Amino acid sequence: MKFYKILSIAALFATVASSSFAQFIDVTPETYDKIWSTGQNYKTDRKLESPINYGVELRSGAGGAAVLITPATITKYVSYSKDDRLIFPDESFKKAILNSNDYVYIATYALHLKNPLAGTVMPQLPSQRLLIEKDNQYIIPVAMNTKIYDMMPHSYALVYYAIPKQIIMNPPYTIKFINGNGDKIEIPINADKLAEIMDKENKLVNKTND
Repeated sequence: MKFYKILSIAALFATVASSSFAQFIDVTPETYDKIWSTGQNYKTDRKLESPINYGVELRSGAGGAAVLITPATITKYVSYSKDDRLIFPDESFKKAILNSNDYVYIATYALHLKNPLAGTVMPQLPSQRLLIEKDNQYIIPVAMNTKIYDMMPHSYALVYYAIPKQIIMNPPYTIKFINGNGDKIEIPINADKLAEIMDKENKLVNKTND
């Protein structure tokens, strides 16, 4: 039988080793303006509040989908979606983004599925809990900054979990969550998977319609 120790975010900052991987895109005053400009000239071909617009897919499927989001992907997304989504980000949003480079976010969501026989939409239920298991320890996430949270979509039964970036950068580990139907979902992350996620994050932020 395995015994697990539950660690707070503060404790993990003191115990996680530094990583040799390249970083996710940091948002500085200069890169914020560049990413924002890229977003203003971008149009998505997906439904506007689909998490795939602003996150790297970790898991798909009706049983429990998840994406990884960074301050950079959020900045681009809010830039091009704000008018159609009727949101009004101000300087407090920019400040929150600039102060959030130490975090990335895992968002769980439920797919929009229709019952072809009944013609009804299947219930979309939010996840109940999420944590990361590493070295027989459980790492508990914290809440997303409210200034950022208020600008994010809340369709698709979305739930956002904030994780220190240095934890995400230190594989191997397993992301675990309980979906809206009470099923446990597991997403293992190794070094190769992390490298793939970072590459996709860079491409998502820099993608244009050209």
